[in-house]
Amino acid sequence: MKNLNEQKDVESTKEWINQTLKEMHRKMVELFGVDFTYFRDVKILGQPEIVKQLTQRIRNGLEEDGVVYTDIQWIQICEILSKSQETGFFEYFAFYNPKDEVLYVNGKMMADYPEKIISVCAHELSEKLLSRYLSSYLGAPKQALVKMLVEAKKANNAEKLYDLLDDEYRDTVFLTVFKEGCCEAIGFHTLRNMGYEIEAASMDEDLQSGHSKCIKLLFEIDIGNRSQRGVSKVRTRLHSENSAAPAADEEKLVEEALGGYQKIKGVSYYLGYPLAKAVLEKYGIKGIKFVLEEQPLLEAEYFANPQAYLTRLEKPISVIE
Repeated sequence: MKNLNEQKDVESTKEWINQTLKEMHRKMVELFGVDFTYFRDVKILGQPEIVKQLTQRIRNGLEEDGVVYTDIQWIQICEILSKSQETGFFEYFAFYNPKDEVLYVNGKMMADYPEKIISVCAHELSEKLLSRYLSSYLGAPKQALVKMLVEAKKANNAEKLYDLLDDEYRDTVFLTVFKEGCCEAIGFHTLRNMGYEIEAASMDEDLQSGHSKCIKLLFEIDIGNRSQRGVSKVRTRLHSENSAAPAADEEKLVEEALGGYQKIKGVSYYLGYPLAKAVLEKYGIKGIKFVLEEQPLLEAEYFANPQAYLTRLEKPISVIE
C-alpha cells in the first residue's frame, strides 16, 4: 500500500509538472516569438538512473561525432567524470535529451527540494527554446571538452593538450556559464509574466545571492592566471628537457580541467545569471542570440560587472538593431 501511494504521488506530481510546463511553453512562445516544440514526455527517475542516463548521453554524443572508445577507455573516462562531480550536484537536477525529446527529473528533488521544481523545469524549457532558436547551439559543452582533452591525451600530443587548456577550455567554460545564465534569465522572465511573482522573486534572490558567493570561481579555478601559470610551467620544462611531458602530468591536467569545469558547471546558473539577465532586459532574445552565436569576448570581470559588458556590447550589437 505504501508503494502504491508513493507511485500515485509520483504520477500526480508528474502530471502537475507537465501541465505547469505546458503553460510555461505557451508563455515563452508568446513572450519571445520563438516557435519551439514541447517535450514528448516527462520522466521522474531516481538519482542513480539520472546519472546513468546523463553519462550514456555523453557517450552517445561522442560516438556520433566519430569518437569511439573501448570499454576499458570508457570506464576510465567515467571515473574521471565521477571524480569531478560536486557533492549534491544531481540532487536538484533535471535535463532533457534532444534525441528522445524527454525531460528527465530527479525524484529526490521533489522530495527534498519541492520549491526548486518550477525554476529547475523552467530552466530546461528555456534550454529547449535556445536549442531551437540558435543556429549553432552549445548543447553539450562538457561532451566537447571530454572529446578535446581525451583525444589530445590519446594522441600523446602534449603541445595540443596545453593549447586546448589555454584557449578552447577557457572559452568553452565562459560561454557555458553565460548560456546557463541565459536559461535562468529566460525562466525568470517567463515566471514573472505568468503571475508567479513570489516564485520569481525567490528565484531572483537565490540566484543573486549565489552569484555573490561563487563569482570568485571564475577568477580562480583552472581559468586565467592559475591555468596559465600551470601551462607555462609545464611548457618551460618541456623546452628545457626537449622531451614530451610525462603521461602522469597529462593525466593530471585532464583530470584538473574536467574537475574545474564540473565545479563551475554546478554553479554556472548562479555565475551567469546577472550578466544574462542584463543582456536580456536591454537587448531581448536577439541579444542573447548575438552573444552566444557571435561569441563577443567574455571575461570573468564582465560576469562580476554586467554593466561594463553592456557598455562594451553597444557597438558590435548595433548590427542587429
